[in-house]
Amino acid sequence: MTDAAARVAPTREDVIARLPEQLRHRREELAAALSTRLHQDSSGDHAEAGLPRRAEETDDDAAAETARERDLADLARLTAELAQVDAALARVRLGQIGECDDCGEAIDAARLLVNPAAARCAECQEFADQ
Repeated sequence: MTDAAARVAPTREDVIARLPEQLRHRREELAAALSTRLHQDSSGDHAEAGLPRRAEETDDDAAAETARERDLADLARLTAELAQVDAALARVRLGQIGECDDCGEAIDAARLLVNPAAARCAECQEFADQ
């Protein structure tokens, strides 16, 4: 048997069965990343949530503002992904994981392997992105 023959793509059912665990693991990673970003500044961990005071790190106002904007963009990205994962976990509880939110058709296994939190099939996602 060749290596190619030994590597059989997982079935859609196998992918669906693994999604809840993958989603819970990703949620833990995202929550930890958000906590780290919000509860740590250049002086160490602190109890209050907040972003680092970039102006204290440099006397270059433009560099401080750029760093602050990057911090905000990172938080927005992490928060958006966390919301997608939470929505996917809700679909797991409802027994709707792997179904397109828009057309109700099955989401392709290859798409779910790449994005376990996918809420739409590729065709509906393409339409939504336009």
